[in-house]
Amino acid sequence: MLNKHPASEDKEADDAHFISRHNATLINPGPPALYQLKTERKYIDGTNRKVRRWTYGQKDRNKQNKVILMVGETGAGKTTIINTMINYLLGVKFKDQEFSQITEEEEDINESQSHAHQMTVYEVFVEENPTSLTIIDTPGYGNTEGYEKDREISEYLMRLFSDEDGIHYIDAVCFVMKASQNRLSEKEFYIFHSVLSLFGRDIEENIVFLLTYSDAGPPTDALNAIKTAEIPCRRDEREKPVHFLFNNQQKQQRDKQYEHAFRSSWEMGERSLNEFFTLLAEKNRKSVVMTSDVLNERRRLEACVSYLKEQISEKELKTEELNKVKEAIIKNRDKIKKFENFPFTVKTAVKENVSTENEWWWNRNATCCSDCEENCHEHCSDEEPSKCSVMKNNQCTVCTGKCHYSKHVRENKKYVTKTITLTFVDLKQEYEHTGEKPKTSFQKYIFENITKEHKSHMTEFQNKIKIEEKVKSELEKMKNEKSKLLHEAYVTVMNLSEIALKSDSAFTLQHLDFLIPRLKEEGKDEWMKNLEDLRKAGEERKNKGALCHVMEFGGQNIYLFENCSTDKNE
Repeated sequence: MLNKHPASEDKEADDAHFISRHNATLINPGPPALYQLKTERKYIDGTNRKVRRWTYGQKDRNKQNKVILMVGETGAGKTTIINTMINYLLGVKFKDQEFSQITEEEEDINESQSHAHQMTVYEVFVEENPTSLTIIDTPGYGNTEGYEKDREISEYLMRLFSDEDGIHYIDAVCFVMKASQNRLSEKEFYIFHSVLSLFGRDIEENIVFLLTYSDAGPPTDALNAIKTAEIPCRRDEREKPVHFLFNNQQKQQRDKQYEHAFRSSWEMGERSLNEFFTLLAEKNRKSVVMTSDVLNERRRLEACVSYLKEQISEKELKTEELNKVKEAIIKNRDKIKKFENFPFTVKTAVKENVSTENEWWWNRNATCCSDCEENCHEHCSDEEPSKCSVMKNNQCTVCTGKCHYSKHVRENKKYVTKTITLTFVDLKQEYEHTGEKPKTSFQKYIFENITKEHKSHMTEFQNKIKIEEKVKSELEKMKNEKSKLLHEAYVTVMNLSEIALKSDSAFTLQHLDFLIPRLKEEGKDEWMKNLEDLRKAGEERKNKGALCHVMEFGGQNIYLFENCSTDKNE
């Protein structure tokens, strides 16, 4: 039997010692030796299984804990930075020829895609280190993701910040981007907008940049890109954005020929983390209370605008219905008098409660008023109607009747307005005691008035006026409801502009082209001017890239989308 080389035996002993000391698994002997840290895993949000917590080490609430949130485009190197921070806490040096990772590289494509849509909270407790670290790793943005990803991350953070066992303060928000970038793509503009719009104004001094794949030289391109985008952030004494440099080669196979380059890269990252954790030691911690207020206002604005669009659509159908009734009475007056069985077609609006099972998981549940038959809050993630964010003092702020929450249900169904076509024969069979359940009470009213028209021209005229007045009354009622919702949407937008770190974010601006013309119809000139001033920000370069990305992947701002197309052609 061959004897092992002494160096080989020493290496095996070192590996065994590391595994024993750090509760890890050797996955590649290297160099550097690559270890997978063993973690205790659980889901913070219960059955939704979208916000997960991985804890390494023995949790110690007496340790000073630092909380950072990581954001970055897919491929920017966020995962390597997270693992580099963990190695810094473990005290790993370049000479140790080892590197540990807390993240996992998924081998199965489907599992990888699934985890890409999850938020992971890493908690790290190292016995020898007096500081523990909590890293909130947001899902990376892919090439074709926009508004839905924004809503997804917003929902994750809302759950994380509101859970009793969740996160209640933040020490730093870290944007990860490549040091060589000389401009921001529309998608990157959108990522910055998305994250900044989630936080309150008080978080600005906590925002820093982690620049990856650096050659150790001045990151002039990246800093110029940040300046062009006018991203609010912490600044140094020279008014430059606070940033830290990394090379992302920490776990790359080391060839002795290039040892100097690998050592330089490692030491650059080590210096950056020394500076970063020195910054974290400052008393710059912020509560997430204002940020939670921003997230709630975003929800309320989305619910208001969604409901407004439904109301306007229903109003248009009602108007068409009124015109059809008038047209049918005039055209068929003689036949109505003789009660002949002529074709009489009326299009009328009816509501149906339809399933949302096939929609995305975060779109499925809606809080609906069973009395008003209205969708009060689509995409609702609250557990029950009483806790829905559109409820105030146990009353709904959205539905027509402003009903008590007990009149509401939260389920994977919502109301949709559809049109049906009936003939005069259908109406007659339905309302001459055939036992069939009427589809709408309005149809019965039409039929009863039409059958009375033969008595006299005056009766026919008066009944037609009544029919018209009934629909007009409904339209007036809808108009008043629309006015109330417009007021609430306007107040919500202005609240967001006051408390959100990014008041002119793509999330807010995309709704303005819908709201402004409606305010003009209402004669709300001052409100309209305030929103127009806010919209002007959308024409600036720092915002247009983000808006164009929203438009391309699901937004609805047609005016700005046309401008995007013009810019691209240029």
